[in-house]
Amino acid sequence: MKRLARCAAASVVLQLAALAVGSSSILAADDYTLPFYDPTVTISYGVDRDRSLNRQLDWTGQVWNDGQPHWGRVYDQHTGVDYPMALRSAVAAARDGTVVDVEGGYGTTQFGSFGNFVRIRHADGRHTLYYHLASAADGGIGVVEGASVAAGQFVGRSGCSGLCYGAHLHFEMLVWSATLRMYQPVDPLAERRWTTWPGRVPFDAVYVRESNGGTEVIRHGWTITHWVEFRNTGGRTWRSSGSGRTNLGTWNPGSHPSPFRASDWLYSFLPTFVDQASVPPDGVGRFTFGLKGSPEPGSYSEAYNLQAYGLRWFDHVRLGSYYIPILVTQ
Repeated sequence: MKRLARCAAASVVLQLAALAVGSSSILAADDYTLPFYDPTVTISYGVDRDRSLNRQLDWTGQVWNDGQPHWGRVYDQHTGVDYPMALRSAVAAARDGTVVDVEGGYGTTQFGSFGNFVRIRHADGRHTLYYHLASAADGGIGVVEGASVAAGQFVGRSGCSGLCYGAHLHFEMLVWSATLRMYQPVDPLAERRWTTWPGRVPFDAVYVRESNGGTEVIRHGWTITHWVEFRNTGGRTWRSSGSGRTNLGTWNPGSHPSPFRASDWLYSFLPTFVDQASVPPDGVGRFTFGLKGSPEPGSYSEAYNLQAYGLRWFDHVRLGSYYIPILVTQ
């Protein structure tokens, strides 16, 4: 087989929780997504919605009265959602917003301090907090206060700064309390704030099919039309225009000038944006582009990858390690 299509690994814990509270797949096209890029990362602990000591209420409605931590669910008085991941893993903005606060001066694995974080304000009035990040000196802070960020944009790298049991991201959602005159944590899982349920990383896809699954044969100097389809297995809607629009680009290395560039290509490394105006999660997007037999006759192979333009390349392996074998003839 010329392609190995791999589906993104799902969070078993969240799937079980979805069965407990219902399984509708999509909420809103532009709500929140998981704040990282690796779909194999799973939750370790969620928000305790009961603030009483020694009593826990998780996002599924399960109640415990033992004050003990329950792996994959909740621990007592926890205010966020914890996602264990390797040190310096990329962290992403869960939604469009503005950076309102940043701290990056603590050590990447320093215990006993408040820790490093990025805080973002969103148009719905909510704030999201990305906590326990690596230090700025270690590349753990990717934004500055006052910056506008797009959904899925890189904002920092995971660490174990602050009160931390091991490298992970503590993701917190805050809403303003008019009574207390301060922001208070809420549970994004219980409120179904994710674009998809049980929640996905912003950018992910799997190969579906293409116009020619074998070798494309192109006469030297001539142009053919090729199309390929991918399923949107991420949490963000793909678009053909606007911020973060989804394009097909050359790969290995990324954005290299292609010898097969045709007249319809936007740049030497960018054949096309997605054909449809929008492709929601679980939808299939088509990418149509020309291939010109400019090189000398012979056998070639050119790899392509998807990109949220200006934000993030997709994981090429999960995309199916997509490439096109090409034979240029006389």
